[in-house]
Amino acid sequence: MTTVEDLTVATQRVRESAHAVGVALSSVSVYAEPAITRAVQAEQNLYNGIEAEFGMLTSSEAGRLMGSRSSAPRNHAAVAHRNKALVAIRRGSHLVYPGFQFGPDGQPLAVIGRLREVAAASDWSEAGLVQWLCAPTTYFDGDRPVDHLIADPERVAAVAAEGFAISW
Repeated sequence: MTTVEDLTVATQRVRESAHAVGVALSSVSVYAEPAITRAVQAEQNLYNGIEAEFGMLTSSEAGRLMGSRSSAPRNHAAVAHRNKALVAIRRGSHLVYPGFQFGPDGQPLAVIGRLREVAAASDWSEAGLVQWLCAPTTYFDGDRPVDHLIADPERVAAVAAEGFAISW
């Protein structure tokens, strides 16, 4: 049952969100197409969902997860990213690393490197790869590829190679 307090909190969140979006749109010096605004919001919603489900690690957090004991563990993640072992997306002014790409031992899943190669060969961005991994697809009977990264990494890579090569 919804209480008056719940409705008050929800109303305040809507007002705060509307204000924040208004501030952001007013900072755009050219006309912002509604479709662009909706696409940006959809992307943010997706990334918020990924963060809630898997975590979005800073470079320092990712470096520590991978076992770095350095005073600058972010370098460990940065090197892994540069070597195409990790995928990162930009959130604000920072790169973050979706938690789904790490195995139970904290190491990057080997399939991530293969997926980055496949994506690059088809001119897909890292953000596009992350978005594909987290979207349901008929290739996996409605499952998301991310749900098969550990159990069936070769199939995920094969499906990516096939799917990314499709030209519309």
